[in-house]
Amino acid sequence: MIHINRAVSMICLFLLGVLFFPAASQSLATQPDSDEEFFTLKNGLNMREFGGSEVRNLLNRQHGQGVTFGKTQQKHYLRLKDSEKQIQWTLSNLQTGKVLSRSENADEVFFGASASKIFVAATLLNKQHGKLRKDQLKLMARMIVRSNNPAWKELQRQAGVDGTDDSGREAVDTFSHEMGYTNLRCFQGWLKNDDGSKTHGNELNCTDVNRFLYDTFHGKYEGAEILWKIMHATRTGKKKINKYTPKDIYIAGKTGTYHGPNESPETIQLKTLKARNHVVMLNINGNYYGLSIFCNTGRDEDVAILGGGLIREYLGVK
Repeated sequence: MIHINRAVSMICLFLLGVLFFPAASQSLATQPDSDEEFFTLKNGLNMREFGGSEVRNLLNRQHGQGVTFGKTQQKHYLRLKDSEKQIQWTLSNLQTGKVLSRSENADEVFFGASASKIFVAATLLNKQHGKLRKDQLKLMARMIVRSNNPAWKELQRQAGVDGTDDSGREAVDTFSHEMGYTNLRCFQGWLKNDDGSKTHGNELNCTDVNRFLYDTFHGKYEGAEILWKIMHATRTGKKKINKYTPKDIYIAGKTGTYHGPNESPETIQLKTLKARNHVVMLNINGNYYGLSIFCNTGRDEDVAILGGGLIREYLGVK
């Protein structure tokens, strides 16, 4: 990592291979017409150009799929909202932070799966004061856009003080608690404790995740703009919340999918996990909203229908 005075020109930063973002002072609500303009940071640096051909191919904004939300979907939505205990959600206005709808269990921990990757990205960005090398930008784009697991583990190691798995997990855990997210374990793998015991990570809840979305939108940690923009390119949500969202709505987000044994039975009271999660930020009529859905039914369609119903009931989407 090369540290450089902010007064030095952005041309020098580009040549040195460092993507730089000073702390944000305003929200990120604008949506320009072109992807080229959108993925240019406030300081004038174009992430698509800086990252090379792979990053350019990955960084393309995603929209809703525009599938019709009819009477069958509406009936299913009401059932999910009223009686399905294996789903939690929080919907909030990201400009004001006001919670518009939440499930009664929105504070309980669910298995996060790949949704935890956004916290690893934020930890690394904040550690490096909003600076990323070209190789790190490539890894972050792979981790968020494609949900690449090797990139996840490597960036978590780099977030630590000495590049090890344990220091990376500790760094992510420390970042989340310093930001005030008190009921999360958003690191990947097992964290070794001082007494020799281990704590399993990847436990999230929708309440704290939406607080993170708010903090990202308002630039509450260094480098938040970079992650916020990369999340707009996530390609893995087409069967989830994207499905019943109209095509003219931009969606930024991160999904998480896992089906297998539960390694955290002391906090999550299930033998088998069937995680189908989606965390999104939606641009609707110039306003941004955060919606987090954690689902353990094993069905992407449940996430898609709950998301489609919530944005229609509370955000006026047709």
